[in-house]
Amino acid sequence: MALMIHPAAGWKIRSYRRDDDVDLETLFLDCLDAFPWRGGPAEELIRLRQAIRTTRCIVAEEPNAGVVGFLTLEREKAYVPHLFVALDWRFCGIGAGLLDVARDLARAPLSLDVDTQNESAMKAYMAMGWTEKVDAPGGRPGQVRLNGP
Repeated sequence: MALMIHPAAGWKIRSYRRDDDVDLETLFLDCLDAFPWRGGPAEELIRLRQAIRTTRCIVAEEPNAGVVGFLTLEREKAYVPHLFVALDWRFCGIGAGLLDVARDLARAPLSLDVDTQNESAMKAYMAMGWTEKVDAPGGRPGQVRLNGP
């Protein structure tokens, strides 16, 4: 069942299925290539796999392209540990759609941590009305906590 459909762009957001694992990991590793300041792929894959097992995961899918984005959500904290969109599908509303669905699932404004060197993500979040929380606990070094609108 689709949680959101974007008829003009042709993508939909749905709940994670076990058969998504390879597609999610492939998309994740492709995105990590752009983030050389992150930990090694093995360490990051362990974090992703743990998040998929312990949180709510939603997937953006386009019929011809397959999985084009995903998000993991800690519902009780309204916290987003992972949000990734395939490079060719950025600026198509997928990230905003995933965040909208996650906000509905959490029934609260969301928060997430973003790498300070990821300038394009910071600009995108700020354009969507996210704000920096200066005294936020948690996160990893080199990250900043953002609160959603």
